[in-house]
Formats: sequence, C-alpha cells, structure tokens
Amino acid sequence: MKRFDGKIVYITGGSSGIGLETAKLFASLGAGVVLIARNEAKLEEAAGKVSSLRRSESQTVGTVSADVGDDAEVRRKMADAVARFGAPDILVNSAGINKYADRFENITAAEFDEVMRINCSGVRNVTAALLDRLKEKRGRVVILSSVAGLFGMFGYTAYGASKAALVGFAESLGYELRPLGMSVTLVCPPEVDTPMNLDEAKRLPREGRAVKGMGGFLMPDYVARVIVKAAAKRRFFVIPGFSTRFLYRLHRYSNGLLSRIISDAVIRKSRKRDR
Repeated sequence: MKRFDGKIVYITGGSSGIGLETAKLFASLGAGVVLIARNEAKLEEAAGKVSSLRRSESQTVGTVSADVGDDAEVRRKMADAVARFGAPDILVNSAGINKYADRFENITAAEFDEVMRINCSGVRNVTAALLDRLKEKRGRVVILSSVAGLFGMFGYTAYGASKAALVGFAESLGYELRPLGMSVTLVCPPEVDTPMNLDEAKRLPREGRAVKGMGGFLMPDYVARVIVKAAAKRRFFVIPGFSTRFLYRLHRYSNGLLSRIISDAVIRKSRKRDR
C-alpha cells in the first residue's frame, strides 16, 4: 500500500471504530494523524494506540476534543489544531451517530435534528473549517456515508436521511474541488462492527434488523484499508464488501424495484415470527 510519509491526516470520529482503525493504518504508513472526537479520555487512549504504530517518532499524533455539530466550536478548534499540528493533506469525515434507529413515528423532532446535526452538518462544519488549508495542499476529503444513504431501510428515516444528504454533498463538492486539483472520496459501507451498533440496537425494530442483515457485516480494519486505498488513488465512490456492492447494483439497475421486492419479503417474514 502507498506510503504517506510527511502527510498529515485529520480524522473525525477518530477515538473509536472506523475512524480509529483508519488513523492506525495511516500512522503505520508514515502519516501524522490528528484525532477529532468529543470524549477526551477516549481520545487519549486512541492516541496511545495510534502512536505505537508510527514508523517514526517525528510523526504527529494529535487530539482535538470537539463537537463537530457546533460550527463555531469547530472553526475555533480547527484553527488551533492547524497552528499546533500543521495543515491537513487529507480530511477523513468519520464521525456519526445512529442512536435513534426506530419507526418514524417514534423519533422526535429533536432526535431527528440531532442525527442531522452530527452526521450531516458535522461533515459540512469540519470540511468548511479546513477547506482553505486543504486547498493550499491540493488535499483530499473523505466522507463516510453508508449504504443507508444509497437506498432506504426500515427504521432508518433519520440515519438514512443524514447519509443520503452526504451523498449529494460529496458529489457537489467533488465538482467544485476537482478543477483545483483536489479530490473527494465517498465511502458507503454496510454494517460495521463498531460501538455505534450498541446504540442502534436499543431501538432498531426487528424488521430493520432483518433487512440490515442482507448487506453483510464488516470489520472496521477492513473498511479502513478500503478508505486508505481509495484516498491514495483519489477514487470518488467506493462500496466496501462484495454483498453490499451486489445489492447496490440490483437496486440501481432495477430502478429500486428488486431491492424493494426483496426488502418487503424480508419484512413480511420477520413480522410472521412475531405472531
């Protein structure tokens, strides 16, 4: 895999899951890494894991405690991070939540807004705060969406809406940045073994669990390898996992018909078990 000696990578959601595994991989390939998340204790623990994988002690491993959904806080703390650690060559937007995976009628307006604020506005805020510095380096922006942003899923009205918004954001941003010699990479994984699953499981209906199971289950280190490789090659769109790519092709080439037929059948079967 390509080396990233001398590069600096900023990663939101860097204290756990996909973000942490991506940080570890970049560090092992020679890059300096700046981890961004809310929980300071988890950030320090994550930084220790990343530091142990550096190729050289000269590689930066920094941490920034920030709420990506707060634009004013993000702008202030990203300016400070650039002053301390240097400007990013690559920004990986990995922060996200899915605490409210439930039937639409059970999701309050405040809960829906929280998901949109973190998952969608959070990407906008961090990207906006660092964009001028990324332009200076003709950098790369990586955005983690989800297969839930490519086609709907039972119980995912909030999460799916936030991730679908990222698809449109990434495509539009890509058009604006490519003439500047920059690139955007959009990554849409299926279910991944991360702490977010524990929050989701508290409310996800049986039907949603059954439909979600069709897309496969990946480990975060595998997704991290996909992210790093796609960023190195400046690829725009990547779906990790063979099963997920197959389902997406069914959805796309049938204009959604086959995926709806399959999902409806899985939902009916799941409901029969409850009788």
